[in-house]
Amino acid sequence: MELTIEEVRRLLGLGESGQKELIGLIGSTHPADLADITEQLDEEERKLFFSILPAEIASQTLAETREEDQEELIKSMDDRTLHEVFEELPDDDATDIVQELSEAEAQRVMSVIDKEDREEIQSLMQYGEDTAGGVMTAELVSIDMRLSAQEAIKEVRKQGQEIQFFALYVIDRERKLRGILSVRDLILADPKTRVSEIMDTDFVSVKPEMDQEEVARLLARYNLISIPVVSDDGKLLGRVTVDDVIDILEEEATEDLFRMSGVHEDESVETYGMFHSVKSRLPWLFLNIGFIFISVQIIGLYIDVLERVTILAMFLPVVAGIGGNTSTQSLAVTLRRLILDESITGRRRRVLMHEAIVGLMNGLVISTLVILVVYLIQGDFHISLVVGVAVWISMTLASFIGALIPITMKAIGLDPTVSSTVISNFTDMIGFFLLLGLSALLLLR
Repeated sequence: MELTIEEVRRLLGLGESGQKELIGLIGSTHPADLADITEQLDEEERKLFFSILPAEIASQTLAETREEDQEELIKSMDDRTLHEVFEELPDDDATDIVQELSEAEAQRVMSVIDKEDREEIQSLMQYGEDTAGGVMTAELVSIDMRLSAQEAIKEVRKQGQEIQFFALYVIDRERKLRGILSVRDLILADPKTRVSEIMDTDFVSVKPEMDQEEVARLLARYNLISIPVVSDDGKLLGRVTVDDVIDILEEEATEDLFRMSGVHEDESVETYGMFHSVKSRLPWLFLNIGFIFISVQIIGLYIDVLERVTILAMFLPVVAGIGGNTSTQSLAVTLRRLILDESITGRRRRVLMHEAIVGLMNGLVISTLVILVVYLIQGDFHISLVVGVAVWISMTLASFIGALIPITMKAIGLDPTVSSTVISNFTDMIGFFLLLGLSALLLLR
């Protein structure tokens, strides 16, 4: 039976008998679904519902709950429950939760959990939230390279009782990472063979300061399930697992999507007020209105052209629109290159030349079509030629600009995704200037 919000409310309302039935249903429900249910309950219902969850399930549900609701759940727990829940939490999830809490609640959590858990959280909190160190977990299985396969299997059984692991990290006596060993290779090895003889020394590792997006890129590139995090002197600190990477990719995609729209990535109705939303969006709207007024000035500058050849006003949206579409295509391709291909920084000129030539060739085809259509509509070859040439040049420049702006922003250390908020209006401005300028030059001589 699928547990629904209606069923939870009904059972909670039945008192102790209903709660016992609810506990039975909870065991067959995924923590992510329990988190969804928790978020829909009112404060009193949520407090009661969470209080009957077993500690292990409560910890998993807390980790899946939205950040803005986690503090309210933690406030509803007594110290004993809080201790039990955090004892079950993986250290990386516990660290993420503590970092988002208010100072008072964070101090309360740190005061009630075990010393070992507290030290692990404090150790992880020294790294930035968006770094490998910030998303790694120190929970892993490590084995000494001097052990035999038989001894290593015993060590794995000892360490792996409550840890999900995919690879075994081989270390020396100074805890420096020397290799990686799969469980399969360990089990199939001769019991007397040394771990150092069967481990894989050709492995990928990352430093704790590495940006989380680059960590995700490495995991995807090398088809890894987890990747070790090592210090500058090679000591094993932790690992980043594939479930963390899914969260990273979702977070980065959301962040880029918001920035492409000129909206703050943390903005939501639940977490920020109306004033914050207004303040975060205004700068990009100011920039866009600036480009729009420049476009208005360009039209005003050539108002005599429009007065004498009024039909040109009909084709202003054509030139501006196709230029905007072209720049958007170029921008999307370039942003994808910047996100997925680190080596693009060494090939900027080639990328720019590629996009310019693509715009030139596409512009030639589209402008030919425009010339024919405008001629059929207007019956004036000179006007159709001016509109066609304006389209051709506009598409060439737009394709080049669509690549130039994000590459330049990346080169100077700015987020290239923000460029999409202004690039369309910028190319509109160029399109207006090209059509009216060419008309003044070629039609009114």
